[in-house]
Amino acid sequence: MLDLGRLRVLRELKLRGTAGAVADALGYSPSAVSQQLAQLQREVGVPLVERVGRRLRLTDAGEVLAERARTLLAEAERAEEAALAASGRVAGTVRVVGFQTALLNVVVPSLPGLAAAYPELRIDVRDEEDDGILDRLASQEIDVALTDEHPYLPRAERPELDSEVLITEPMGVVLPAAHPLAAAAGPVPLADLAAEAWVAPYATTNHAAQVERACLELGGFRPDVRHRSNDLRVIFGLIRAAGAVGIVPHLAGAADEPGMVVRAIAGAPLHRRMELWRRAGADVRPSVRAVLDALRGTADALVAARPGLVRGRGE
Repeated sequence: MLDLGRLRVLRELKLRGTAGAVADALGYSPSAVSQQLAQLQREVGVPLVERVGRRLRLTDAGEVLAERARTLLAEAERAEEAALAASGRVAGTVRVVGFQTALLNVVVPSLPGLAAAYPELRIDVRDEEDDGILDRLASQEIDVALTDEHPYLPRAERPELDSEVLITEPMGVVLPAAHPLAAAAGPVPLADLAAEAWVAPYATTNHAAQVERACLELGGFRPDVRHRSNDLRVIFGLIRAAGAVGIVPHLAGAADEPGMVVRAIAGAPLHRRMELWRRAGADVRPSVRAVLDALRGTADALVAARPGLVRGRGE
């Protein structure tokens, strides 16, 4: 009988590529990872990994077993959840990944209530917003994902996943307080900012792609992005100190920051949707359902407290 824990180590090696990354992900030492893989090889009776320089690489047999391990681990998780559901308990681990403002405004406020209601439930949170999040959700590396969706960036259909829009929020231009256009109260044409230095998130994010597409579609220019950061504090600091301009969503809280102003975008106002994703059918798991319900409740409260936000798609 193959040990599920060792199969998980093999699967993680396929996903992450190095024993060190597997050790970090599972909380093991690198030597413990090597020992687990060696024991699994003895159980199977064929080589599963081979050393290439200082790295471990899966053999053909290792690749096959790692792929089958994904299904076995998922079925074991579902069996455990089914047993917990039958007993009325909400327990286990739910892995949540999202972008900064979604985590700060929706996920983090949900955690105290979840901890009080379900003491056996563990929630692991990661701050990520790259293009591979939905692939990792589909491959069962994570359980719940919050992504930012933009009107200029339609996403391909993912029939293996279910999604819903939690919140729709406006996006505005952020200017240094001393900028000549900051004194005007009305919307700012993006074309008037063609010569400015811009700050934006990294190019792998939807937010960065939205900034570039908006400037092209509404202003007729490609922005000169001189500064990049996914951290809003860094973005705001660069706007204040370096005189850069940017486009940020309502929940970034730029209107409350000193030394800069937020203006609407002239012509075609921009918005961003916060979308909640899970694998199709995953909400039958009591743990995932509890987290989804908590996030929906927090979104309800946030929209009620913040004028300008819309619950759902806003159409």
